[in-house]
Amino acid sequence: MSWPPEVAVLMDRRAEATAAPTSGSPAGARPDRLAAAATSAPRFALDVLAEVAATFGRRRTRLAGVVLNLVLALAYVGWSHWHPNRPEVFAAAHLGVAVVVWIMADVVNTNQLGADGEEVADQLARGRGAARILATKNLALATVIVPVAVGVTLGAQLLARHAPDLERASLADVGAVFCWLGVGSVLSVLLPFRPLPWRDRLRARHTWVRWTVCLTTPWVVVLALEPGLAAADHAVGLTGPAGTLVLGVACWGLGLTAAGRLARRRHRALRHALRA
Repeated sequence: MSWPPEVAVLMDRRAEATAAPTSGSPAGARPDRLAAAATSAPRFALDVLAEVAATFGRRRTRLAGVVLNLVLALAYVGWSHWHPNRPEVFAAAHLGVAVVVWIMADVVNTNQLGADGEEVADQLARGRGAARILATKNLALATVIVPVAVGVTLGAQLLARHAPDLERASLADVGAVFCWLGVGSVLSVLLPFRPLPWRDRLRARHTWVRWTVCLTTPWVVVLALEPGLAAADHAVGLTGPAGTLVLGVACWGLGLTAAGRLARRRHRALRHALRA
């Protein structure tokens, strides 16, 4: 049986579409997404390595901030937990977490975009997402903070009369780092500011109010989240040693997602704040 030419052409096109899905179809889109992910993964890894190199290279002031906060944190935590006359009551549980919270409530964590304002603004203008930018900066910062937190826990283990399980305490340290990286990512989008030398800051009186808000807000967030984090720590502690790590990574993912959406909504305002 012969079909009219118009019908024959339509049938041939339908057969071709059925036999070989195009890249725009759902069947073809999945391999394209997988190929794109496989291509971007090495590029992302190189971006993280570049951030790590910059942290230990041209951004040494950031390391100086971490060291200063570490000294202050150790002084406060040691004073609040150590009792010279009763060393038996000293417990090492969560000392690393306490140090992490102290360090990462600082602008080292909460101003990751503003600290490199011009560079980040250029990346945003080229179409790079804020979540990707923050993810590379987060992982670079984690390479500094995680060893510090675990080192504090190990040191406390040597001094403590009631030392907790080392595995659980170390995983709690890593979970706390990533949890606060998620919080810091959101604050980095909401409250970015350009760092200035002290003399320039004193002369720029119009920046004092916003600068003060940017410095104090992270500590308000710490106090506001402390009850919830304590409850979450108690609940997760019942799930096993890895529970706090899983919770911390989940908080990090949620924080990056929220930061990316906020950055898209206030794209112009964010770029202006980074260049101001």
